[in-house]
Amino acid sequence: MQFEKPEFFYLLLALIIPVLVHLFQLRRFKVQEFTNVAALQKIIIENRHSRVIKKWLVLILRVLAITSIILAFTKPFTNKYDSKVDSAEIVIYIDNSFSMEARGDSGPLLKQAVQNILTSSIPIEKISVFTNTKTYRNRRLKELKQELLDIKYSSNQLSVNNALIKGNNLFDKSKKNKRYLIYISDFQRHKDDLKITKDSSYELILLPKRPVKNLNNYIEKIQVKNNQNNYELEVFAKKSSNNIDPLSISLYNKSKLIGKTLVENSKDYKTTFTIDNSKSFLGKFVLDDNGLIYDNDFYFNITKTNKIDVLGLGDSEPNYLSKIFTDDKFLYEFSKLKNLDYSKIQQKDLVIISEPKNLSKTLINNLKSFLNSGGTVIFIPAVDGKINNYNEFLEHEKVSFKKLINNEKKITGIEFDHPIFKKAFKRNVSNFNYPKVKTYYEVSTSAKSLLSFEGDKPFLIQKRRLFFFTAAIELKNSDFTNSPLIVTALYAIGKSSFKNSNLYYDLGTKNELDFKHKLKNNSVVKLISDDEIFVPNQMYKNSKLKITFEDLPTHPGHYALCENNDTLQLISFNHNRNESLLHYHNLEYSKSYKIVNSIENSMESIKSEVLIDGLWKWFVIFAILFLVLELLILKIFE
Repeated sequence: MQFEKPEFFYLLLALIIPVLVHLFQLRRFKVQEFTNVAALQKIIIENRHSRVIKKWLVLILRVLAITSIILAFTKPFTNKYDSKVDSAEIVIYIDNSFSMEARGDSGPLLKQAVQNILTSSIPIEKISVFTNTKTYRNRRLKELKQELLDIKYSSNQLSVNNALIKGNNLFDKSKKNKRYLIYISDFQRHKDDLKITKDSSYELILLPKRPVKNLNNYIEKIQVKNNQNNYELEVFAKKSSNNIDPLSISLYNKSKLIGKTLVENSKDYKTTFTIDNSKSFLGKFVLDDNGLIYDNDFYFNITKTNKIDVLGLGDSEPNYLSKIFTDDKFLYEFSKLKNLDYSKIQQKDLVIISEPKNLSKTLINNLKSFLNSGGTVIFIPAVDGKINNYNEFLEHEKVSFKKLINNEKKITGIEFDHPIFKKAFKRNVSNFNYPKVKTYYEVSTSAKSLLSFEGDKPFLIQKRRLFFFTAAIELKNSDFTNSPLIVTALYAIGKSSFKNSNLYYDLGTKNELDFKHKLKNNSVVKLISDDEIFVPNQMYKNSKLKITFEDLPTHPGHYALCENNDTLQLISFNHNRNESLLHYHNLEYSKSYKIVNSIENSMESIKSEVLIDGLWKWFVIFAILFLVLELLILKIFE
């Protein structure tokens, strides 16, 4: 026999009370003289014996009644299984993503779920609990209380399948247990459909949490347009319901209120703020909203960016390069190969080799060194180029040209999901005039192409920081230079060759930032804010500092990139808005899982399958029986 609430055994101390009452309940008899003393003595002796028997019987029955009542409160149970089975094992997943900030019947969904767990009747001594960020394995619920109450909201969100895998790994496979995984979440709908595959090693119990109202407004993104004398800040906000109320949006520079506006109702709210572009701007938009809290503030900063250094190389300068790499974003120059100052290569961010017939050994070595130091190279072959000479350079990236193919091909394929094109196209384009080439090189490479010919033959390929075309693009061989695709491709590659600071970055995603600065005495830079300070991943080469951040920082806000006490750059971070749209999966009953509406129901379901929980009723019956017997004894001996 086991007990669900053994703490009630402390009440057994109450048994001392009736025992003490019995021991000290002594009556003094008053002496009364009678003539027939012998007869009276016999009556007194018999009366005393009956009273003693009565008291002991009453005491025993009362003790048994109190003991039975206390045992009933401890909720005794026994396993339904034989001794070879170690009862049950319970793992609970609590979704602590930001969407669980939404309010339920008695507060935020996350806090409500935690409180329900703490007050539920869990039929086993130890459980395992995990969230998107924390794991507590094989712990008593009392030990977990404070840790569960301290769970913070997180932008990290486990997919359903990853959560199930993690939960399954928490089960003790060495024991022959009946296993239960309780999944507590709002089951927010994202891009992926909810697909749950049945696992026979455990039973899955889903506990969906839903807010009272699906009300949430949020700032999705901002954009900046730089006019002659000012910046135009475009703010895009969204809502998750049909609420018709206008939105109040305020703009701050540091802590100073710059402006405030009411945006009238529409499906997607949009408004514009105009500010002076002569100074840097450490901005924050604040949305007045009673929905989720995490997405009401939006941090950004506007600072002066570095122009990207671009060097064009070739036997002659093509006219399209200077039109693409304009002086508002780039510092472009062209040098003929015969007049090249090789020291310039290491000073550049992007080197474009435009249709040379031959590459010198010195140039090849300098280009390899440039690639190794993090530089970006675009290579465009000539129709009559020397293949063996090209391959001396391309072998550095395990790429080689095989032979020239004299066959006209259209350029029909665009890899829209490639990082270079992801932001360049708002949507997939299919109906455009396909440019074509008359000849192209057959190549040997495992790299994926950004642009491809019909038949999926590669036209533009990326291998690490090397981008190379498989065909000449001069007008004699191709009309590609007359296509908008050349502007999109080369401009996007140029922008990626030096990562200037963005308006803002999303927390929890991998981001890179380049900075032109000479560090002092091998020092390191730090990111500093009011909430945290840390040293980001950094690489320093050729007076260029490359900063990478992914898991850190963890708090939204403004950060200063500092070397010692000098601030080099200001960077802003926000939580992504993946959790802001309150749309949910409609769970349907399935053989793969059970659906319950409360944690208590899930525990009752487990008890009904694993435990016999009716023993407490027998102890209540015994208590009543003992009390009835006590009344009968008191009546009989009256």
